[in-house]
Amino acid sequence: MLKFVRTTPVVVAIALLVGSAVAQVSFSPPQSLADKGVITYCATIDNPPRAFFDEAGAPQGFEIDLGVEIADRLGLEVQWEQMAFDGIIPSLLAARCDAIVQELFIRESRLETIDMIPFAFSAQSLVVQAGSDLAISGPEDLSGLKVAVPNGTTIFNILTETNEALAADGKDPIDLVILETTTDTFHQLGAGQVDAVGTTNTAAAYYVGLSGDTFAFAGDTFGKILDGIGFAKESSVLQVAMGAALSSMMLDGTYDELLAKWNLQGAGLLGGSGN
Repeated sequence: MLKFVRTTPVVVAIALLVGSAVAQVSFSPPQSLADKGVITYCATIDNPPRAFFDEAGAPQGFEIDLGVEIADRLGLEVQWEQMAFDGIIPSLLAARCDAIVQELFIRESRLETIDMIPFAFSAQSLVVQAGSDLAISGPEDLSGLKVAVPNGTTIFNILTETNEALAADGKDPIDLVILETTTDTFHQLGAGQVDAVGTTNTAAAYYVGLSGDTFAFAGDTFGKILDGIGFAKESSVLQVAMGAALSSMMLDGTYDELLAKWNLQGAGLLGGSGN
């Protein structure tokens, strides 16, 4: 069962039969989308391996495949609206897109504004230059260091709260360098302009692996949290349709196949370390 996370009194849940009795399921998007034949998603598309542009300029990644597969089960084509992270929710509320398909954490503050259904897990990581002699096991060890973070993200909020704790203990604050994209943060780290980068564990794993021996993890991951597809609160029909499509992907194995394709098994809602 996949539950919709909502703050309204109406809580929608999809119950799908599991076993040999499962039959073909049909999904009905809102008539306005069915008439257009297209659904528009907001996303940054700058968070590999979840979402990024390949050398030919085509969007790739786990969330790209997930969004396309969900749309296909609704009989729709996909259009992506790329934007900076801090513009995603305002763009959804302004109806520039129909849903957010993005590594967007399910937080109480966000649920006051939008509705969300979970599709994966995330956590946070710190990355430094390989061979660094900095002793970092967690955010509290970043006192006095210059750390790059993407604008509007949860890691920015975590490190801002860490600064409050450091100040209360009479310690030097973290010097936060706020940049527009995850890619920008790693460019700064590679150029030696910051001491560390704070980002999601999946983005960190991608850039550490891509860098060869240039970057390395600092300490363990922290702050595990659910990711959710985001909807305007008046979009209940679309929520039900996309939730049903996602549930069917979990039942028929497509969801696990996409996780494996992008080496994100640990982020899954079903089985493994995703529990």
